[in-house]
Amino acid sequence: MDEPQRREQRPPAFVLAGSFLVVCRSPAYLDELARRGLKILLITPAGARDEALARAADPAHPAAGIHDFAFVDGDPGRDNSFLPGAVAAALRWREEYDIVGACAVGETQVEPVGLLADALGVPGPGLRASRACRSKYLQRWYLPEYGPAVIVVPPGERDRVDVASLGYPVVFKPAGRHSSSGVESVDGPARLRELLAGHPAYETVLVEEKVAGQEFSVESLVQGGRIVFASVTRKDTTDTHAPTFVELSHTVPGDRPDHAETLLTANASALETLGFQDGVAHAEWRIGAEGRPVLMEVAARPPGDGLCVLYELATGASLERQIIRIALGEPVTYPAPTRFARQVYLEHTPGILRDVTVDGFGVAPAWVGERGLWPHLEPGPPDAPPTLRAVLVHQDRGARLGELHSSEDRAVSFLIDAPTVDGLDALEAEVRAAVTVDTGPEALPEASVTHVLVGYSPVMLGKLDGLLPVGSVLVLEEPDVIEARGLAGLGDRHACVAALLPAPTQDEAHPERLVRAVPRPPQVRAVVPVVEYGVVTAAALAEEWGLPGAGVKAAHLLRDKGLLRAALTGTGIPQPDWTPASGPETVAAFRAAHGGEAVLKPAGRQASLGVQLLGPDDDVTAAWAHTTTADEPTLRARHREPARYLVEQRLHGPEVSVEAVVHEGVVGFLNVTAKTVRDSRHPVETGHTVPAPLPEDTEADLRRSLVRLAQSIGFRSGILHSEWLLAGPDGRPHLIECAGRMPGGGITVLIDEAYGTDILSCLLRVLEGRGPVEPRPALKGAAVRFLTPPPGRVARVSGAERAREAEGVHMVHLGVEPGAVVRPVTSSWERAGFVIATAEEGPAAARRLAERAAVLIDIATEPEAGPESVPGEEG
Repeated sequence: MDEPQRREQRPPAFVLAGSFLVVCRSPAYLDELARRGLKILLITPAGARDEALARAADPAHPAAGIHDFAFVDGDPGRDNSFLPGAVAAALRWREEYDIVGACAVGETQVEPVGLLADALGVPGPGLRASRACRSKYLQRWYLPEYGPAVIVVPPGERDRVDVASLGYPVVFKPAGRHSSSGVESVDGPARLRELLAGHPAYETVLVEEKVAGQEFSVESLVQGGRIVFASVTRKDTTDTHAPTFVELSHTVPGDRPDHAETLLTANASALETLGFQDGVAHAEWRIGAEGRPVLMEVAARPPGDGLCVLYELATGASLERQIIRIALGEPVTYPAPTRFARQVYLEHTPGILRDVTVDGFGVAPAWVGERGLWPHLEPGPPDAPPTLRAVLVHQDRGARLGELHSSEDRAVSFLIDAPTVDGLDALEAEVRAAVTVDTGPEALPEASVTHVLVGYSPVMLGKLDGLLPVGSVLVLEEPDVIEARGLAGLGDRHACVAALLPAPTQDEAHPERLVRAVPRPPQVRAVVPVVEYGVVTAAALAEEWGLPGAGVKAAHLLRDKGLLRAALTGTGIPQPDWTPASGPETVAAFRAAHGGEAVLKPAGRQASLGVQLLGPDDDVTAAWAHTTTADEPTLRARHREPARYLVEQRLHGPEVSVEAVVHEGVVGFLNVTAKTVRDSRHPVETGHTVPAPLPEDTEADLRRSLVRLAQSIGFRSGILHSEWLLAGPDGRPHLIECAGRMPGGGITVLIDEAYGTDILSCLLRVLEGRGPVEPRPALKGAAVRFLTPPPGRVARVSGAERAREAEGVHMVHLGVEPGAVVRPVTSSWERAGFVIATAEEGPAAARRLAERAAVLIDIATEPEAGPESVPGEEG
């Protein structure tokens, strides 16, 4: 071996270590080092070899400034696996260069760089900090006062974990990975067993208490063991609606100032315990019960995603340049933020990425891909207006986008900044609405598809199995609903189903996204709106494909009770007085002006969800809280348009619904259903009778009103299900609401039985353009009575067989069994079952038979232990 060069003869050099892509994505590191005339030496994983060498040969690429590479092999799941390669490179470089500094910009190189800095006597985090910041279980060891309850499971000991004894939910976390890879919320022992058995045997894993609460991070610049700058970032993650913990947004500085001091104090204490000396620390925290800060993990490296960019937008100064200065031992200062900056990652529909577009703003998407450079974003002055800085596409066109299981699965983000939090929030909503992530199916539907269903209904598919050929139905549904309802393998359950495609069926503000996402099956004959939340997109799809449908304008009106009320004003259709509701004050003022009574309801929900009848003594604030939080999480996409609410005049009288089949704007078959409604603050229907026993003039008035409604909104083809209240001494019909889909609550069964028809076939007839469905007389009566037992845990269920054998009974359905919890009935979803009966003598007889059979069923409940076990108790 040649005699080592004397130190003064060796060129000064600096070691960077981490992902080649991250180093190039933030060229401020390279620029700052090149400006000082330092040779740049990069330690990076071996998988980047070919690309790194090719980019370094391109004079226009930032990598051209890298003087030498060390490509090291390793596995993030194996402790210290990158260390031998890094030490081997450092030994070689120590003989060739005067290494004046080192910095890890990637998670896997934190410990090697810490050891290198210690051996060379250059600034670094320190041995304890470098080792602990790379190991989640060492963080639990050194910082027990800030960690959640934890079980560390070393390799070879997974079968010793007593999964049955744990309190769930827990978090399963591989100890050495990053980017949220493998981290999952676990609700029970069966899933935990699967995860323990399924992960590589050599990995150490943690099973931790799940901390519910807002997530934050704290970024700290530390020099000589003293924090010279620290700031809080607020984060949103997928764990609010999924078992994963993928980050969806970062806000710099954090917009929850009430937690800032607590987090900064805890963070400083943790770094002191770890003996953190020189460098940047990125620690992730949650605020748990009673405001306790809980450390999720801490890293001795710069923050990932676009956080360094956000800090520059918020402060006007580069964070990366200060990180290099610390590593070189130069004095550091960093300004406080003067603006708020945010990066938002958009969730997407799984499929093939076809395009990303931005409506307005004058900003074109930057297709940076997984391996491209980010554009440099110039910060604005502190008082600049809210600004969209960039829309970044992190995957390549044509890439397959799946569910978000780790950070690498994300596809599109945007970066914004503003002088105020309110301005930032408003801009985020505008940009979300403007950005379209266009994905399509991996394969076109089979040529046999003749009917496309927008939304999932097991009842409708069960009927279509008997009406349509095998493999003739394409079902479109939101990915969130597919996951929540376990719809994978739908074709195995229903012979008629050719495919189930994840698609944005509930994006009512941008129905064109569904149009772009779904190719037209060559033999398609009809698009069917199956669920309430798919009415608008079904109309858009039918219109685009030249098929009969409601029409997009009419569909929008039918999906918003306020828009429908406004559209029908002045048409002669009686309606209650109403106004949009923006808060409890609006409701209270309206109630006071209308005799101390009012109806509060969401503008776009179904099944009486959130609807409340308010009297003079009802607590308006509590009512508002109930209505605005009512939801159907398994039926709705997670991200949706902001909800709207109405407050209406409370009318009194019997309630009916009108079901009408419409062909090219002409009302044909029509039925009127009589309704029984609970005498309660929550007006949930407890029974239906078909046909409604009404005077001829009332029935004629209902038909005239329904015809006028269809004409007024421009409804073309499909089914209208409208609800009316016969108010006043003359019982004149007043419109309550109207939907552009099949009715629920067993009404379709009642119509089929009473009229000897098939209402679904009638709907398909008009949607296929085969002609109208003419009126027909009822042949008998049919009625349904719903079961509404007292709230509590079901102790026993009896009498169902007796009810099935009772006179006139057509169907008995039980929705609960012993052990189930019956909730107070505040919407149709809390009903516990139903009985349907028919009678040749007519509707009154059918109603009596259904009521007699329902009484035979006894659902005995016992009060739950504890005052909070049966939420939503009626007042």
